[in-house]
Amino acid sequence: MISSQKQDVQHWLDSMRGADDPDAAGRGGNPRWLPRNRAGASIAVVALAVMAGFWIWAFSPLAPSGHPDTLYNVVFTHNAEDVCFATVAAVNRLPGAAEATGPEDRASQIRTSTLMFEDMVTELRAEADDVVGSDADLLDAWLADWDTYLGDRRAYAGVLAGGSDPPFTVSSRDGEPITGYIDIFAEVNAMPSCATPGDV
Repeated sequence: MISSQKQDVQHWLDSMRGADDPDAAGRGGNPRWLPRNRAGASIAVVALAVMAGFWIWAFSPLAPSGHPDTLYNVVFTHNAEDVCFATVAAVNRLPGAAEATGPEDRASQIRTSTLMFEDMVTELRAEADDVVGSDADLLDAWLADWDTYLGDRRAYAGVLAGGSDPPFTVSSRDGEPITGYIDIFAEVNAMPSCATPGDV
C-alpha cells in the first residue's frame, strides 16, 4: 500500500509540473495522478500545506536576512549606533589634516582622535556584555577587528611623528583589508556611524 501511495503522490507531482503521462486515465476514467484513496489525498494535502507554509515563512520578518553578519539583538545595534554617532561627531570637531603644520602635528591629531575611538570601542564592549549566543561571537570578532584597526592608527601616528609622511595602510585578514570587515558588519546591522572613520 505504501508503494501505491508513493506512486499516487508522484503522479500528482508530475501533473503539477506539466509532465506528460501516457497512461493518464485509470479505472473509471479518473486521471491516475489523482489520489485513489483517503491516505493518498491526505499526503497530497500535507505536501501542499508544507510548501505554502514554507513560502509564507520565507517572506515573513521571521526569516533570516541572509547575511551571516546580521545580529538578532537590535537593542545592541541601536545603542551602538548612538555611541558611534556621538564619537564621530566629536572627532569631526577636531582640527583635520588640512590644518596640520607637518607630519609631527598630524601625528598628534591622529593620536588624539584614536584615543577617542578607543573609548568608543570600550563602550561598545560594555554594551556587548549583555549579548549572548552567536551574536556574542560575531561581536567579539568585529571588536577584535576594531582593535587591529586602532593599532594600525597608532603605528601610523608613530611613523608620522618621525617626520615621514607615507600613505596610511591597514592590516589584512584573509587577504582583505580589515576595514572591509568592520564596514560590512556596520552596514548590515544598520550602524553606519560604527564603520571605520575617514579622518586619517
